[in-house]
Amino acid sequence: MNRTVVGGLAWLSLAQYFVVEELVRRGWTLPYSRRANAISDLGAVTCGTYEGRAICSPGHVWMNVSFASVGVAVVVGAVLWRTTGRALITPPVLALYAAAGAGSVLVGLFPEDTGGWVHAIGAGLFFVGASIGHLLLGSRLRSRGVRAYGFALAAVGGIGLAATLLVVIDVDLGLGAGLVERVVVYGADLGFIATGLMVIDRGTRRTGAASQDSAR
Repeated sequence: MNRTVVGGLAWLSLAQYFVVEELVRRGWTLPYSRRANAISDLGAVTCGTYEGRAICSPGHVWMNVSFASVGVAVVVGAVLWRTTGRALITPPVLALYAAAGAGSVLVGLFPEDTGGWVHAIGAGLFFVGASIGHLLLGSRLRSRGVRAYGFALAAVGGIGLAATLLVVIDVDLGLGAGLVERVVVYGADLGFIATGLMVIDRGTRRTGAASQDSAR
C-alpha cells in the first residue's frame, strides 16, 4: 500500500468524529442542543455552568480522544500525501494542515473548562488552518484539472473561514453559536474525508496501472 493511499486512509478515519460526537451527545443527562451548545461542551471534564451553559458530559474522555485523533490523522495524511503530491500539498498547505492538526490535538488535551486559553488557541488553529488549507488545496486542484471537486473544496474552505470570523466576533446570524461553529468543523472534517476518498481512488488507480505495466 503506497503512501498516497495510507494518507487518504488517515483522512478518511476522521469519520469516527461524527460517530463519537453523536454517542457522547446521547450520553448527556442534560439537554444538549447542536444549535446552542458548543462542540467543546461534549469534552468538558466538570459538571456545572460554563459561559452560561449547563454542561455535564459523562463521555468527555471519548470526545477528547476523538479530537486528538482527528488532529493526528490530519497531520499524518498531509505529510504522507506531500511525499507523492508535492504539486498539490505545497509548503503553505502543509503548514496550514499541520497547524490545524496540532490545534485539534490541543483541543483534546486541554478541554474548554480546564484548558483555558490553550483550548481557545487550539480551536482557532483548527478553524483557520483547515479552512484556509481547504481553500488553497481546492484552488490547486482546480488548476490541475480537478475542477468540480476543487471548486467544492475551495467553497467549503471559504465558507468555513467566513463562519470562523462570525465565531470570533460572536455573531450567529440567528442560527445559534453552536450551529455556526459546526459549519466550520463539519465542513472541515467532511472536506478531509472526501479528499481522503479521492486520494485513495487516485492512489489505487496508479498502483493498479503500475502493476499492469510491470506484468507486461
